Amino acid sequence: MTLFDANTLLQVSAAFHGFMALVWLVMSQVFRIAPSAALLLAAGYFSIIPALLCLDCQAWWPAPLQNWLQKLLSLLGFALMTLGIRRMMRLHRRRLDIAGVAGMAALAMLLSIMSGHSAAALAATSAGMGLLTLLAAHDLQTGGRATLTVGVRRFLILPYLLLAAMLLGRSLTLLGMNEQRPFFVEGAHASAWLAWAYLLLTLAIGIGLVGVVVTRLIDRIRYMTLRDPLTDALNRRALGSELQTLQAQAERGQSHCLVMLDVDHFKRINDSLGHAAGDAALLHLVAVLRANMRDLDRLGRLGGEEFCVLLPHTPLADASRVAQRMCEALRRNPLVWREHRLPLSASFGVAPCQTGDPQGEHSLALADWLVYRAKAEGRDRICVAEPGAALGRVHQP
Repeated sequence: MTLFDANTLLQVSAAFHGFMALVWLVMSQVFRIAPSAALLLAAGYFSIIPALLCLDCQAWWPAPLQNWLQKLLSLLGFALMTLGIRRMMRLHRRRLDIAGVAGMAALAMLLSIMSGHSAAALAATSAGMGLLTLLAAHDLQTGGRATLTVGVRRFLILPYLLLAAMLLGRSLTLLGMNEQRPFFVEGAHASAWLAWAYLLLTLAIGIGLVGVVVTRLIDRIRYMTLRDPLTDALNRRALGSELQTLQAQAERGQSHCLVMLDVDHFKRINDSLGHAAGDAALLHLVAVLRANMRDLDRLGRLGGEEFCVLLPHTPLADASRVAQRMCEALRRNPLVWREHRLPLSASFGVAPCQTGDPQGEHSLALADWLVYRAKAEGRDRICVAEPGAALGRVHQP
């Protein structure tokens, strides 16, 4: 046996499968990173190992299903990995396509073995694994559209397409044979180049999957650093960054506004019903506000019960109407919490993004002053800044 014959290369592939199975198992059970998807991938890698280590070990299995059981493990491994990729990409598709391909391939294997057509059984195995690989490539392409660039997606699915072509080509080749050939064997000699191809492609697939998870983890960490953990609104730092962008555009003549609001009598909710009720009230408030926002608007939590809505490309008169809708929506939709009906209201301040204010400090200060004026006037109302002035006028609800 030479150093680079097929059996040696397949043993290296089996070792890599074992390593990847442990990696996904640790991700699932220790770090809790995509736990269900990682567990499926770990089970898939483990299932393929016996077929790689023992191509001709039919004696291990009880007759007459010895060949079928060995091939079934490989098919099961590919099915579990395809399902794991689908879960990882958060695709809510039914599993009927995966179960259908795997089930039909398994049935074809069993019928072929029982009828004595071992080459056809191996062809069915290869065809099933090839089709499952194509399904995995399609799921990776579809699920990656939201977070991955076109170039990265193409790079990631390339080894899947090559592996699927190799497996489907192997299936077509086997259908023309009159006797069984183990998976990486040509004639009487092992086909080392096919073993090399399988090893390199599975290395690329394994590293690519880990890269997708790491990228998702980094994106999640970045997302969490910009979000308020309770309400999922932008935190103060992220809101400030968005406001600076609008202020820069305001310098070029574009009209942007911001709406600041503070929940009325919020302390009473915490004092009478506890902080859990206060948290529920904030979540209810955010839901009502978002129902009256556009996709391009941005909602941020400045702290406590104080929030700010950025309204890009919105004149002051339109921003006033948006604040009025929000004020009325809060009044119409009280919070129902543990059989308690809690009316909610807020005091609003509406201000334009002013020129000569790159950090947005003066715009925020004006909106904040208008909120306090609305509270002084009786709460549950809005104050809108006079165009070009630092004073506000009160709008009765």
